[in-house]
Amino acid sequence: MTDVTQEFFHSLARRGHDRRLTAIDEGSVRFDIARDGRVDHWLVTIAKGDVTVTEQATGGDAVVRADRAVFDRIASGRAYFLTTVLRGEAAVEGSPRLFATVRRLFPPPPASGTARSRGGDDG
Repeated sequence: MTDVTQEFFHSLARRGHDRRLTAIDEGSVRFDIARDGRVDHWLVTIAKGDVTVTEQATGGDAVVRADRAVFDRIASGRAYFLTTVLRGEAAVEGSPRLFATVRRLFPPPPASGTARSRGGDDG
């Protein structure tokens, strides 16, 4: 069975550089993902588009907290990051600029007809 969340973070680490993130001179986002009474921590650091990922429980200019089931849906593209935050299914704190940028790390929103037909990138 594939671990969607773990594969998501490993794929970010393999990505290395993401041109969509070059506006971030330097910043980091810690993801606290809860499951079965424990929390996994992933620190994603971005510097001029270069992305590194470590398993680290401290740090982060912004922090995202979510239950593992919710994060699995986000990481697999079945749920949209921003929507889960607005619904209170995930919480964010820290740098609003990083929050606005970090959503680009995730798959695009699920097809809803309107966003796809416009060709817009709401993610």
